[in-house]
Amino acid sequence: MAVAGYPEGTGVCALEQTAGRGRQGRSWSSPTGEGLYLSVILRPRMLYPFVQLIPLAAALAVARTLEGIYGVSPDIKWPNDIIVGGRKTCGILVESSTESGRIDFAILGIGINIGQEEFPDDIRSTATSMLKETGLLIAPDDLLGPLLERLEHSYRLLTTDPAGIIEAWEQSSSYARDCRVTISSGDETFEGTTAGLSPTGALIVELPGGDRREVLSGEVRLRRLKSEESHI
Repeated sequence: MAVAGYPEGTGVCALEQTAGRGRQGRSWSSPTGEGLYLSVILRPRMLYPFVQLIPLAAALAVARTLEGIYGVSPDIKWPNDIIVGGRKTCGILVESSTESGRIDFAILGIGINIGQEEFPDDIRSTATSMLKETGLLIAPDDLLGPLLERLEHSYRLLTTDPAGIIEAWEQSSSYARDCRVTISSGDETFEGTTAGLSPTGALIVELPGGDRREVLSGEVRLRRLKSEESHI
């Protein structure tokens, strides 16, 4: 639809996904009626390096929607996971097409766990749902409208004040600063302490020797103790 020229803001909401995907080629469990599975076409007028800001803006919209309506206290894990009660309840994926170094279009995908009571074995210890966290039976349609309103607000802020998105994200995430982490990116793994975001949304990590690195992609794991890691 994006290639065919459908306008910005066109959205597709599925009741079920038979081949749901997450970051780094992972599958996304999408049982019928138990989640909100949404994809939106965006056509931001920005250079490609700033595409990383789109999932940050979307994460803010999801977190504020869940907090404002259902009273939970979401955390945001870089770059795009929404954590409730210490477990993942939402994932965000952005795939884009570029032309001459600028974004032609981006597909923003959002998957929110709403009504799951149980999860597959491989994610049972790390995933949760709004039902498990609040005890409320929530229809996807009831969540869709408020989410789209907040998503539009965050997207307008992204296109007019990118620095405002970064500031708001850092204020909303306990992972943004002073968090001891292990980063796995490609074949490389290293440790450090988070030190905020770059202007393009990369995670800044301060290494033990004092140098800093900008992480564009990879897996972030918390390190609370030297002998213990928390994987989310």
